[in-house]
Amino acid sequence: MDKELHLAFQNKERAELFMSNLERLFAERTVNEFSYNMLKSEYSTLLQQAQSRVNQLKQELNKQLTLKTRELDIYKQEMANLDARFKVGQLSANEFIKMSKNPGRKITLLEDQISHLNQLINAKHSSEIALQETSGLTSLFSRSRQANPPLALAQAPEPLTPPIEEPPAVIPPPAAYDPTSISDLMILPDRVLPGSSVGIIATISNPGPEMVRHRVEFKINNRIESVNDITLNPGQSEEITFTTIAGPPGEYYLSVDSVTGMLRVLPPL
Repeated sequence: MDKELHLAFQNKERAELFMSNLERLFAERTVNEFSYNMLKSEYSTLLQQAQSRVNQLKQELNKQLTLKTRELDIYKQEMANLDARFKVGQLSANEFIKMSKNPGRKITLLEDQISHLNQLINAKHSSEIALQETSGLTSLFSRSRQANPPLALAQAPEPLTPPIEEPPAVIPPPAAYDPTSISDLMILPDRVLPGSSVGIIATISNPGPEMVRHRVEFKINNRIESVNDITLNPGQSEEITFTTIAGPPGEYYLSVDSVTGMLRVLPPL
C-alpha cells in the first residue's frame, strides 16, 4: 500500500508540475492557445485520475485503520482482564507473565501498524511516505561490489620477532595552488523517465596567471562516478560534459566538483 500511495502522489505531483509549466509558458506566449487548451485538458484528466486514486487508497487505509483499532481494543481488554485476575490473586506472577506475552506482542505490533496507517492517511505529498531504502546509485550506475571477507579463524600466536625499523616518513611537498572554478552547471534534461539519457554540462575556468592541470570529479549523491583530467592555460575556460542513464524514480544530486544540481526521475506513465 505504501508504494501504491507513493506512486499515486507522484502521478498527482507530476500532473500539477505539467499544469504549472503549461500556465507559465502560455503566460509567456511560448505556447499557442490550441496547444494550451489541448494540453490543459490532458493534464487536468491526469490530475483528476491521480487524485481519485489517492482518495481511493486512503479510503482503503481508513478501513484497515478501523479494523486494526478494533483488534487493538480486544487485546487491550484481554490484558486488562489478566491484570485484574493477577491483582485479585487468581493468577500468580509467573502465570500472569506467561499468559500476557502473546497479547503484549500483539498490542505492540498493532500500535506500530496503526501509527503507520495514520501517517499514510495524513500524508499530503509523496515525500511524506517513507519507502524501504534502496540504492539509487547502484541502479543508476553499475558498479562491482566486493563481498565482505569471512572472519579469520583463531590461530596460535606467532613467536615474537624484533620490530623492523621503518624508514622515516617522506613529507610530500605542498600541493600547488589551483585557482580553477566551475560555473554554469546544466542538467539536460533535469526531469526524465527511467532509462533516459542525461547530459551534465559545466564550464571550468582558470583565472590564474599560470597553466593549471585539474581533475574534475562528477558525483551522484556525493559518490564519484567519473573524472576528467583537464589542462587550462591562464585565463582559459572550457566546457566539460558528462553523461549518464537515469535509473528508478527519485531525486538525485549531481555535482561537478563543488557545484550541485538536482535530477528528478519521474515514474513511468
